[in-house]
Amino acid sequence: MKITHQLAQDIVDKTMKILGKNINIMDENGVIIGSGDRSRLNQFHEGAAQVIKEGKKLEIYSKDINHLVGAKPGINLPIEHNNKIIGVVGITGEPDEVSPFGEVIKMTVEMMLQQEFLLKELQLEQQARENFIQDLISGRIGNDRELFITRGQIVGFDILIPRVALAVDISQFEKTAKQSLQTFKGMKEGEIYLQRLKNEVVKTIQGIFMDTPQEIVAYTGGDKFVVLKTIDLKDSDEILRKKLFKIGEQIKKVVSQKMNFKVTIGIGEHHQGIKGLSKSFKEAIQALDVGTKLERAGNIYHINDLGIGRILTEIRKDTQQEIIKKIFYSAKDSRGKKINETLLETLSAFFDNNLSISKTAQAIYAHRNTLLYRLRRIKEVTGLDPKNFDDAVQLRIALKIKIYQERDKDK
Repeated sequence: MKITHQLAQDIVDKTMKILGKNINIMDENGVIIGSGDRSRLNQFHEGAAQVIKEGKKLEIYSKDINHLVGAKPGINLPIEHNNKIIGVVGITGEPDEVSPFGEVIKMTVEMMLQQEFLLKELQLEQQARENFIQDLISGRIGNDRELFITRGQIVGFDILIPRVALAVDISQFEKTAKQSLQTFKGMKEGEIYLQRLKNEVVKTIQGIFMDTPQEIVAYTGGDKFVVLKTIDLKDSDEILRKKLFKIGEQIKKVVSQKMNFKVTIGIGEHHQGIKGLSKSFKEAIQALDVGTKLERAGNIYHINDLGIGRILTEIRKDTQQEIIKKIFYSAKDSRGKKINETLLETLSAFFDNNLSISKTAQAIYAHRNTLLYRLRRIKEVTGLDPKNFDDAVQLRIALKIKIYQERDKDK
């Protein structure tokens, strides 16, 4: 372990507030890397070098300073970590005056370093876990399948267990986090808070799976988290679906209650193999995105429930625009609408009621003849008959694209 300049100075500043004496911290080479007297930074301290060499405390009196380069009166003690000297802590002042504080300061510095090193190890472990999960859901498996499986085992996951992805969108999470960051003066404190907030969400969701430790939960960026839920391949599609929706409801409940966020969830299908999880995750994101825009936030959407909506994300944006323009707008003036809002609402209700004249008329509180007139008008202005199957499919897709794009702009 190595003591950095930043860490050394942080420890010096905190310790000096308690002691009221000048403190120096030297690295394994005897160079001052933290000091209450900033003018001494980066200077060689011969007394510290002697402590490192001999492994014991050194007292320096005023009469001795001419014989030791970079030294001042005080006491210097070795900083130990795992039975190895990694630096020196010095207290400036006549030894008779500052010696009583020596062992206490040494112990305090070593404890602070131990905490920092443990925190670093935890952060590295967490980073390794997050990197692995990102590679897993992105399909970045690499050429060595066995090596990737071993990476999973190192961070505690058996990735050969079949799983399905759930994408969890926590509304306004990123915005709330960024607003909270403004209350912190330093970048480091803000980053620590942000990491704690992410960890709190992850732990809240993990709390649902206390009896099944192989469930994978992680933050994926923005407002989104992912749950890679283990499944039993013996379950029928219907039973699996019910189980996944039940888990989704539990996630919504615990996150909403504990953190007061609105939660929307998308669920993908199960796909075989390690790379199958990236497909499942992509579907979960697709279900989340399309479901939220075509319906509303706060629900659970399965990829198989999207219907025509499932193909929307597969259609290029320029193609989407061409479809809308061709069906809903005038050929002469792209801003001039062929079809007004009343006809659009009627068309939407007609599709929502499975092309039933009687049910649609009831739904929009209109007379049957009024509905038939509007359907004829739609045929006249678009050239497509809503009562004809092929024409209805084109109108349905165009209507879904229009809603999808409008909601996308509102986000």
